[in-house]
Amino acid sequence: MISFSQSVSSLQSLMFRQRTTESVSRQLLVAETEIATGRYADVFASLGSRATEAMSMRTSFERLEGQIQSNTFLQNKLDTTATTLGNLRDTAQEVLTLAITNSDPTSGNPQYLQQAARTAYDAIAGYLNTNYNGNALFSGVDTDRSPVNPWDRKDGATGLSPSDVLAGVTGGTVTDAADAAAKLAEINAIFDGTTANPDTAFEESFYNGTPHEDGSGNANPRLAAIIDDGIRIDYGVQANDDAFRDVLKGLALLASADPVDITDDGAYAAWVGAAVGALQTGVSGVLSLETRTGTYQGQIEDTISRQETRRDLLSTQISELEGVDPYEAATRLSALETQLQASYAVTARLQNLSFVNFMY
Repeated sequence: MISFSQSVSSLQSLMFRQRTTESVSRQLLVAETEIATGRYADVFASLGSRATEAMSMRTSFERLEGQIQSNTFLQNKLDTTATTLGNLRDTAQEVLTLAITNSDPTSGNPQYLQQAARTAYDAIAGYLNTNYNGNALFSGVDTDRSPVNPWDRKDGATGLSPSDVLAGVTGGTVTDAADAAAKLAEINAIFDGTTANPDTAFEESFYNGTPHEDGSGNANPRLAAIIDDGIRIDYGVQANDDAFRDVLKGLALLASADPVDITDDGAYAAWVGAAVGALQTGVSGVLSLETRTGTYQGQIEDTISRQETRRDLLSTQISELEGVDPYEAATRLSALETQLQASYAVTARLQNLSFVNFMY
């Protein structure tokens, strides 16, 4: 009876020691984690009533992180937009300079004007079809579309290319001042969308992005972003904006009717003069768009800086709230290691006990 009672008592003591060892091992793991991370392993259990404050701070921190990432993406997108606008303006300016030099029919040497205009038209179409991260920069909210048809590319809906539309108006040349005036009026209607044949309108055969207006005459939305609480910027620049229409119109005039073939001085002056005027207006408009884009770039840069400052402050506050005293954690770890070693030693001795020990 005595040996049976002793065996039961030893078993109970052994099981108790095992449970104690498991508990100390778990506490040791927690202490090791806290030393490694510098934070409480269980923030809510450790902070008690202040856990809600920590959760609120973390929510604000994550929200700021998301805003910073989104704004950084937008900043890079606007950087690409600004660079593209600058390249586009330089290309248009080269043709404008050449056209101004040859605007006088009595002193000009315009044999290169038509080819320069055609080359520039396709180059500018390429700039306006620029993508960023897989999305078209200048097609409005319909970012899956390349917005501008190159000079000889037929539109998928109308079957007409820009060169087809202009050839249908000019016939390849201009005869006199009256002919120039009539054809210029028709081309102006094409580019401002008031032409009698809707298939030849700019937004039909030249442009494939988001139209300025819907079918009911209401303005379509443009690309915009909320960069901070209560701060929204409408940053969208579209290839159907007036500045680009003017640039493309000026190039189209020179590309569709070779100035070399315009023998009437009045017609020449009217035609090349109209091209120069459209290019000048367009280049000025593109410069204004660059300036506006630059303003948004500065605004976003300042916003990101403020958000990073707020994020860093929150990070410090979270660390102070959730952070573990490294000295206290190290002391606790050492004490738990000592306790665990003692528990292992006692458990080992209990496991070695048997009835034989009490026979002598």
